[in-house]
Amino acid sequence: MAKTIKKLIKHIIQYNILDYFVPRLRKFYRKIGILDFMDTRFYWLAWRLVRLIRRILWSGKITGISNIPQKGAAIFVPNHSHALDPFLSACNVPRKVHWVSKLENYKYPFFRPILQMSGAIPIRRGQSDQNAIRLIKKELQRGEIVGMFPEGTRTKDGRLRRFHTGTARLCIEYGIPYIPVGIKNTFKLEVGRNVEVHIGKPRYPDPSWKLNYENAKKFTELMKKDIAALAQKDEPISVKTYETEEILPVGIKKSPILKN
Repeated sequence: MAKTIKKLIKHIIQYNILDYFVPRLRKFYRKIGILDFMDTRFYWLAWRLVRLIRRILWSGKITGISNIPQKGAAIFVPNHSHALDPFLSACNVPRKVHWVSKLENYKYPFFRPILQMSGAIPIRRGQSDQNAIRLIKKELQRGEIVGMFPEGTRTKDGRLRRFHTGTARLCIEYGIPYIPVGIKNTFKLEVGRNVEVHIGKPRYPDPSWKLNYENAKKFTELMKKDIAALAQKDEPISVKTYETEEILPVGIKKSPILKN
């Protein structure tokens, strides 16, 4: 009897209604020209739901929301300890975050339609995924916020892993900032634990920098220091960097505009 119930549950999950109907519904929405509108509506509905769940199950301090630029492209970069990090870190951000998500996540039941409707970008890990890069650049050119984990995957011991330079390269290429985020207490996450999210000030690359490995490495190291400081509930480490009143996001006087 137990085996039969287990098989039935597995069958229901594998052939769930959401995976069947959502792609067809999205195809219809695209045909009549309202796909973006409906995806946006879904995102903010899910945003409110996740925010409520977080408040109930993992309440904790959230700081630096005012550091999110009101407009303009940026890359949202948290540390990565748990599969729920994208939800817990972005559920209080007042702008839509387009997360870069590994392709394997699209194979799980329920996940594929949710990721598609939330504006996530699929990426093949361990290789140069040109299609993913194209989609990321497309969102940045639209002035959107893209969410990326510079570590590439979750930590196995609670400490920051080696950072990849891809995020820094995009920042330098487009002259846009990264927004450092420190997530605390999600390693081996349990219900009832206080999860803290600390959002730092956007950090712009020096406009005189050329796009090369040395500058990307330098900016990546700075990114890691900022995130580590925030994850330890400290202020970002003071390092000389390009930051002027003209483009300082606090107060939002001016935002960089991307050229196509």
